[in-house]
Amino acid sequence: MPNAKHKFIFFFIVSFCFIVPSSIFSQTVIEGFIFDKTSNESLPFATIKVISVNNYFTITNEDGMFEILDRYVSDTIEVRFLGYKTKKVPISYFSENSKLYLTPNVNQLNEVLIVARKNKNYTYNLLNSLIQKYRNKNLVSKSKAFLSLNSSARGIPIESIEGFYNSEQSLSEGIKELKIKSGRFGQNKAFPFYSLNNTDVLKDFQLFKKTNQILPFYPGNMTLGSIKGKYLVKIDECTSCSDGDLSISFVPKKNNGKFFLGTIIFDKEALIIKKIELNIKDPKINELTSINETDVVSPRELKLNIVFNPLDFEKIQHIDFSFSMDYKSEKSFEIIYSNSFIYFYDYENSFEEPYFTNGIQFNNDYDKIIALQATDDFWNANYQFPKSYSEQRFLDFFKKYGYLINYESTIPSADLKYTKPSVILWNKNKRLTWESIKLDLESNLNESNTKKRSLGANIKADKVYHSTIGVNNIDNLNDNYKALNFSYLIDKYENASGEKQYTTRTIFDRNSSFYKSERSNKVLIYINLIFDIYEYYRQSLDTKINIEMSYDEVKKMYDETFEEASLTVKKMKNETNSGINFQNLNKWNSNLNQKLGINNYLLIMNQE
Repeated sequence: MPNAKHKFIFFFIVSFCFIVPSSIFSQTVIEGFIFDKTSNESLPFATIKVISVNNYFTITNEDGMFEILDRYVSDTIEVRFLGYKTKKVPISYFSENSKLYLTPNVNQLNEVLIVARKNKNYTYNLLNSLIQKYRNKNLVSKSKAFLSLNSSARGIPIESIEGFYNSEQSLSEGIKELKIKSGRFGQNKAFPFYSLNNTDVLKDFQLFKKTNQILPFYPGNMTLGSIKGKYLVKIDECTSCSDGDLSISFVPKKNNGKFFLGTIIFDKEALIIKKIELNIKDPKINELTSINETDVVSPRELKLNIVFNPLDFEKIQHIDFSFSMDYKSEKSFEIIYSNSFIYFYDYENSFEEPYFTNGIQFNNDYDKIIALQATDDFWNANYQFPKSYSEQRFLDFFKKYGYLINYESTIPSADLKYTKPSVILWNKNKRLTWESIKLDLESNLNESNTKKRSLGANIKADKVYHSTIGVNNIDNLNDNYKALNFSYLIDKYENASGEKQYTTRTIFDRNSSFYKSERSNKVLIYINLIFDIYEYYRQSLDTKINIEMSYDEVKKMYDETFEEASLTVKKMKNETNSGINFQNLNKWNSNLNQKLGINNYLLIMNQE
């Protein structure tokens, strides 16, 4: 495997969390497996619905395993899987049995298939009627979403990502928005591969709109005339259909790498889609590239499955996106396999979104995951289904041969040396260095407006795309040589017992910050003192937050406190001449040393 080495400089992150109130809480669960009665194979992503609770359902993992909170032990579940008979059993069934078997439906050939074989236009017209119906479904629905992504080469794990998101989707456009709430990831130290923009690729894909999307097209993106010109369409016998369902398959007439082949399973009477399966080999996609210009990425195969919720087919339940790719660097060649799974749930509800007193432009989800820094309470309260055998294998591997970010409440400094995120969190024991502050902003700003997306690549330090508009220049708004952007992060969530919790941090936005003037130790002390001033005000405010306050009230208080801190920063700037007046700078250093226990003079001089 590639032995790519990168020199990254970063800091150990300390989390500051206050809880209103707090308790250690754990819930016990009831476990079970869902299997095919005929083949004795597990059924992944089967829907499990607790009968008496309107909005409580889950799905099985890729091993067919599920978990139900034990407080529902006296209730009944309903199990649904496309192509199988729905089954209801008491949850207590699993106290003595680990497996539940579903019986496949026997889908008989009917008159529709006979008519379609005699009249080719019938099938094209039926498919077009289905597409036109969904093309007009523009109603936007909101939900929570959970993403799981794993990548490997030669069977060796190289990447794992988990994340909770707020989502917006429609049946015509697919995923309109994915905003991360919290995430965590693991990486192989020997092969730093990062799927930076998979969520962007999926958001770009249009279910039934005509579009210039990154991924290949399929009939849902076309007019009837285009479908007839480019595709062979037919009705198939369906082994995974329920009674009343049809399966329409479509195959490109030319294998040019621009069009998916696939299948749509739907209710023929109501024209309700239940599942879309898409596949393409050797796709011609120029927009999927490596962030390292010297490395070459060549997609081999893409698979995209969209499954609609059997409890409400007007909602997307999950999307399964997998790809294989040739990855060629200067030193080696690898075939990489990656799978992304997004599960949508808790429809019409959303997580409270993290709040920044200054806007932060993150490079990708990796950046934001590190800034938000997951809490164990949040993950214990929100995890949706048990880890599969494969997922656990990946984590065990990264514990031994890689690193894990956000799998504990603090992030080890050794794990951060392999990444270079957009923000740096304040830390008493680690000071900002000149290596962590840009000399100038990147020149290639227009690249962020292109349609290029990276499925995965070795991450390149300081490869950032952002706009300079709205940069908070602490030192001088008219000074073209320096801009330093600090912010407070406020995040609200509930733990497993429903208790309100807030997490706050002081952060330095290195994406939009730079310092081109004198880069001396005195100035570096001055910049760290700015960081410390904001942190001191944040710590002072934390003690004033109470359980009666709303999230909006808390955010307002931090906005006001940030402004107060900024006035103090300006006062220090004037008194120290932006760090040049060492005598006054030392006075400020002594004052903050008394408040926070940090002597920047000693620490920074010792860093040399």
